[in-house]
Amino acid sequence: MKVNKNVKKLNTRKKRVLNVDELNAYKVAYGKPLKTKDFVYYVGMPAFIFAGFAFLLLYYWWLSFIMAIVGALYGMKILLPKSVEKVYLYQSFAQRNKFVNNITQILTDNGKTVTRALEIANTRAEGEFQKDINELQARLIGADNTIINKAFQSMEDKYQDDVIFAQFLEQLETAMLEGRTNIDTLKDIKTYHNDMKKKQSEYQNKKNGHLTDMKMLGVVVVIFILAVSFSFGISTYINDFARQPIGWVTCGVYMLLMGQFFRKFSLFLFDDSVLEVSL
Repeated sequence: MKVNKNVKKLNTRKKRVLNVDELNAYKVAYGKPLKTKDFVYYVGMPAFIFAGFAFLLLYYWWLSFIMAIVGALYGMKILLPKSVEKVYLYQSFAQRNKFVNNITQILTDNGKTVTRALEIANTRAEGEFQKDINELQARLIGADNTIINKAFQSMEDKYQDDVIFAQFLEQLETAMLEGRTNIDTLKDIKTYHNDMKKKQSEYQNKKNGHLTDMKMLGVVVVIFILAVSFSFGISTYINDFARQPIGWVTCGVYMLLMGQFFRKFSLFLFDDSVLEVSL
């Protein structure tokens, strides 16, 4: 199966840093290329937060500048790639779920073959997944049993992380090879896939709630820092604390702890491994 080379790299080499072209491969698979607003939000925002937080604590412009660079790098290397990848995986899963439901519905009609069902489902698909169905259809035309097996296996390999979807493809392959469809099994698999989609939505809603809490915590932290600063007077705070070794150590430790907390929260926000299914 031919797939976008950049997307293929993303699927097989997730551990390394992704460049802009590869991130665009994710974006255009089910949407539009990266835009300025993506960089402003995921690169500019952490740069501003890191710089502002450092300045409120120690009032050093040069430190704020360094922290802005750190924040921008973190956004570019971590937040932006993970955000783009998360959206890509979500949209890809949504397309597969739509496919599973459409195919199952179509094949409840005993007069419909798998080939015909693929043709109909293809008109309802979008983006990269639609191209995958086109590839599958092309390989199935006039194919013998060996080619049929290889065609379905190629698609299963690409979406191997979605175990339920892979089982669905296996059933379609069996239906083509044996000339009969086990509609009850397809309905069971469809139910499992729908349950997984529901769990994804529920889990994401919980994450959104935690994200709201995180934003509120950030506001509380800023208010607390400002309250401490103004309670002693800005001049007193700067001269007797922020510009003294005790202030450097205290604020340095505080920034490290907050940075670690922010990093762990970011990992939690983009980690959906809890929803992975294994056999």
